[in-house]
Amino acid sequence: MAVSGLNFRTLSTLDICLRTGQNLHERYKGARDAGRDVDDLFIRVERVWIHIAYQLGTVRSSKEEVPPVLSDYIGDLLDKLQFILHTAYRNIEKATDNNGVRKVLMFALAIKSSLDKDVSALEKWKDVFDPTFYMLSIPRNPRLDRILSIEARRNVQPDGSAVANVSAIRDALAGEPTKQFSSVWLDPLRMHSPDPIGYSEAHIVLDENTHTKYIMDTITVDPDRKDYGQLDKDVTKLARVLRESKDVPGILTCKGVVRKRGVNGQPEEFQFILEMPRRLGDTPSCLRSVLHRSTHDPPPRDDRVHLAKQIANAVIFVHSLHFVHKNMRPETILIFPNHRSKIGVPFLVGFQMFRSAEGITLGTGDSLWSKNIYRHPGRQGIHPDNIYRMQHDIYSLGVILLEIGLWSPFVDQNGLPGVAISQIVPILQGKNQKKGAAEVKRALITMAHRHLPQGMGAKYADMVVACLTCLDSDSELGSEAEFFEDDGILVGVRYIQRILSVLEEIEG
Repeated sequence: MAVSGLNFRTLSTLDICLRTGQNLHERYKGARDAGRDVDDLFIRVERVWIHIAYQLGTVRSSKEEVPPVLSDYIGDLLDKLQFILHTAYRNIEKATDNNGVRKVLMFALAIKSSLDKDVSALEKWKDVFDPTFYMLSIPRNPRLDRILSIEARRNVQPDGSAVANVSAIRDALAGEPTKQFSSVWLDPLRMHSPDPIGYSEAHIVLDENTHTKYIMDTITVDPDRKDYGQLDKDVTKLARVLRESKDVPGILTCKGVVRKRGVNGQPEEFQFILEMPRRLGDTPSCLRSVLHRSTHDPPPRDDRVHLAKQIANAVIFVHSLHFVHKNMRPETILIFPNHRSKIGVPFLVGFQMFRSAEGITLGTGDSLWSKNIYRHPGRQGIHPDNIYRMQHDIYSLGVILLEIGLWSPFVDQNGLPGVAISQIVPILQGKNQKKGAAEVKRALITMAHRHLPQGMGAKYADMVVACLTCLDSDSELGSEAEFFEDDGILVGVRYIQRILSVLEEIEG
């Protein structure tokens, strides 16, 4: 059995990063009055370094708790951070003297551009490290509980701090939380008629008492389900986790849940009331609508890659929170307007069939082709063959990323197969559903190999194929046996390496 913990070399690199980062922060702080250009960069450096420093401090304190499969990967990330910090420090040193005064003659456009790239590289590193930090910190054990508690008390955490988020999420996931949570159950909202969001099953609602807009995402209870006590516990846990997941990419914060009962007094549906994301528009569309609106005028490749990266990030965060989504398709991805992005910012909804990653679900499904096309062959039909696990969400992600790469909707406005998948219509019309599902998977892989390299590049095409083949015996993301051996951490690490890192590299 491999020994847990960070090795001496990784710890040394971590300490170097902490010292160099602090020196970089101080250098920028001393140059605050050197001009607006440097002032703006200092604000960005301070914001990102505070978060990174808290995360690295927590990793160092919990060095003996790092799983072996994460240790080498964290070491590689820290090597990259060390290079970024050293480069950034050398460049700000060139642009300012020892007193922080800007060297006017040297502060040419090239230097300003170089400094901006340095800060952007630091921000991107944080984005890459965040999923790893959550994956490391969410699993509960008594020693890690104490470490996070000490870290949270030692320093006031900044807004949106991953350390603060992790502590709150761990409490929400705990069987016996260490703090008393307020109830997640809400009285029915007095609201105007819910406003549907395109093809999504989510709605925009307006609370008449507070005049506040929310997203209402409804989970309908299977009428054959009788374990209402367990259902209440599952809904409570999901709502608590979503309530504590503030500023987690791609996740909407939950205000609470309205339980609607039927004539027999048993729950018929649960209405999750989700807060609008901060600093974004409050008129979201689902990805399906976005694809239809711009089919003939697709956004630039870089914008599509950025959208793909944001969705992929949201998936790993959901898995880090110990949930699987189980219902991923363009209708369950809401895109919120953002003035800095042509497409917008995606968030996952539609947890109609959610379960916690360690739980067992009822083996029921449906046979709708428009949903099955996003499901792995083993998860299609009324009675799916396989227990749902993390890789099934990754397969669904692969189909969505294929659709984003082609920028052609797989389901048209009338609910029929879109032009992009016209070649698989005969397969969908076949009588043998199990055989047809496997043929559809092969057809999607062929589409990725044949059509994505030209428009999105070979790396994007290979990444999509890696998602679509994630449950194959020779998958790059790990075998089923490995998944069960390490609670999915190996799959998560390889997902970050093979999916997120590739998208970061393509985005440049």
